[in-house]
Amino acid sequence: MVSDKVLFSMDLVALMAIEEIAEREHKSKEDILISFMESNTAKMLYDDSTKLWWDGPAAAAEEYEKELARSISPNS
Repeated sequence: MVSDKVLFSMDLVALMAIEEIAEREHKSKEDILISFMESNTAKMLYDDSTKLWWDGPAAAAEEYEKELARSISPNS
């Protein structure tokens, strides 16, 4: 079971990553929020065993962008 403090940290990292992605892609935070929360990156972020949240919002944003790139790559 994940503690409330850890869950809060995961939420904060997700929010900050979403803001960073929205700013970089010039899209609304709402659009990014929906896409991000449906992604494998979000699943990893909220899976304490991966510790992705420890690496901070920039790492989560980078992982999400890599996931998107893999999904549109012809070699995926």
